Amino acid sequence: MRPTINLRAPHTIVMFLNGNVVRVDPLTGQVMWVTRQPKGVNCRIATIVIDGDMVLVGANGHIFALDVEDGRILWVNELKGMGYGLVTIATGADPEGQSSQQGAAGAAAAAAAAAAAMVATTAAAGAVAAS
Repeated sequence: MRPTINLRAPHTIVMFLNGNVVRVDPLTGQVMWVTRQPKGVNCRIATIVIDGDMVLVGANGHIFALDVEDGRILWVNELKGMGYGLVTIATGADPEGQSSQQGAAGAAAAAAAAAAAMVATTAAAGAVAAS
């Protein structure tokens, strides 16, 4: 029996070419959006990571984030004082497939719940000690 290989098209394809970040449709190859690198980056080679709803681009000592749907620039960090060159990017994997914003909101809610539990535990311990 021959093994079966199941090849699926990726959900998102993003590339960097001559200072442009380009998203193409994985099924047709048609360009979906093009975003020119921010002023001051001036780079021809970049590292790209897709993390949920953001495209992170590291180039020439800068990092910037784009919206994966429309390519608009969300933020730019010049990483001042760290030099220039290739930027390596790593993000934490999200096993539940949440977007970056959903993950951040979930982390904030978990931290608030943990803080509330600690306050409740401390109050309960104080009540036991007082009795």
